[in-house]
Amino acid sequence: MNIFTKAAVAGLALSVSSFASAAISGSTDFRVTLPEILVLYHWDDAHLILEEVGTTPANDSDAREISDTTTRELTADLGSGSYTINTDVNTTSAAFPTSISVTLKNAWAVRNLSTASGVNLALTNPNSTLTSVTDQTSSVTTSNAVLESAGLTGSGSGTVTIDSGFEAVLGDIKFDLDLTGADSAGEYNTRATAGAAGPTEDATDTFLLTLTANP
Repeated sequence: MNIFTKAAVAGLALSVSSFASAAISGSTDFRVTLPEILVLYHWDDAHLILEEVGTTPANDSDAREISDTTTRELTADLGSGSYTINTDVNTTSAAFPTSISVTLKNAWAVRNLSTASGVNLALTNPNSTLTSVTDQTSSVTTSNAVLESAGLTGSGSGTVTIDSGFEAVLGDIKFDLDLTGADSAGEYNTRATAGAAGPTEDATDTFLLTLTANP
């Protein structure tokens, strides 16, 4: 038995015809999920070469010719035959500093993309003694190491906080170098052997950077 009447069939034909002539559009929603990213960029080797200042033959003019201006006087009888004017020369002078400030400019960078409230970059100085390659005994020391980057919380201290953002944030390492134990010219490093540290000698590196996410 045909369940469609002529009217019903006519209506169905009209409906199909209407759908066939109608415009149909569709869209695709593209999504991507990025993992949390913590990237630490840093210098692997830094070598400061100190050179002697220039000198000229002129008297009382060079940076390495330092006049002790104190007048030493001796009052003694004329007939003594031997006279000693006795006071040590002053060897304390800013022309040869015992401690210098060093900046490793833009020595590190952090790229941080995360759901955390930022990340912390911490600096330590686990190997602070640099030993002479020449004599293997005399040394200089690093101290007061800090991280610096304009606008970061903690800049000028041992730990800075970096907010999430794909743009890499750059910064400096600043420290003091004490020269009082330097008894030989030449290279000083933590291994007392000339040249940059090898790939298996990371444990001897002077500074350590550690990047962690805030909870």
